[in-house]
Amino acid sequence: MSEEKSFNENKKFYNYGISQKAIIYNPENLKLLLVKVKEENGYFGKKYGPWELPGGTLTDSEELKKSLDREIKEEIGKIGYEIIGPSSTGIILNSDGKKKLFIGYLVKYLDGEINLSEEHSEYKWVKAEEVEKSDEYKPWLKQFIKKASEYLENKNALNNWKRCQADFENYKKDQAKMMGEFRKFASLDLVMQILPVLDNFEQSLEHVPGNQKDNAWVTGINYIQKQLEDVLKNNGVSEIEVKVGDEFDPAIHEAVDTKETNMDTKTTNKVIKVVQKGYKIDGKIIRAAKVIVN
Repeated sequence: MSEEKSFNENKKFYNYGISQKAIIYNPENLKLLLVKVKEENGYFGKKYGPWELPGGTLTDSEELKKSLDREIKEEIGKIGYEIIGPSSTGIILNSDGKKKLFIGYLVKYLDGEINLSEEHSEYKWVKAEEVEKSDEYKPWLKQFIKKASEYLENKNALNNWKRCQADFENYKKDQAKMMGEFRKFASLDLVMQILPVLDNFEQSLEHVPGNQKDNAWVTGINYIQKQLEDVLKNNGVSEIEVKVGDEFDPAIHEAVDTKETNMDTKTTNKVIKVVQKGYKIDGKIIRAAKVIVN
């Protein structure tokens, strides 16, 4: 059994009349909608004041939300709105002594023009503090407006806290990213000093005679070279892959010389020799590969 149906059945057991009031607020300025009864000198106007909230009495076998929807449409027209939920309740006495339960529902105004029914003569949007300070409004109305205002203030505070928390989380992420970038490039100067040493090792090994390649000192040099390469790799440095026959790309290549070849003219502007390796850090070029092109 739904909460609304259960509540609707229990109202008979407690012998309460039930009336629902829509506390409609505009989220852009947090003003609330009040409507003025047409018969100010009638029973309701004299007892509860000329200004009230849209809404009415719950009929037999009618669910709460459907009843409120009906009352809103009947009294102020087909506006766009969203029912947030109950914000306050109060018990008052009718002239015959029968208790009547008033339920205040917070409703967010979305759009549309207010078109009053014959029950009301005018409407206005007011701030909660205006209602609280004025003697024009009865205590029951002030109580409803106060509860709605407190809810909106708490909700706004919660939303602000959530936004602050989200901003702080984004700040931490940005700081972590910035520190990562800083650590990444703070060692760039050291990397640029290591690269020429690695170049020298590679050039030295290129000139080792074939019959000397298995010597222990050559093996040692190879090992030191591998260590240097691992240090660079661990710091995010990777080699730019370049091979003979690649199309010359000024973004990653630096042409240090050009030579005429017997290659087909269709292959012009191709890399014919890699003079010095190029390197990058996480995609950022820190040294272009020096090449000879035809």
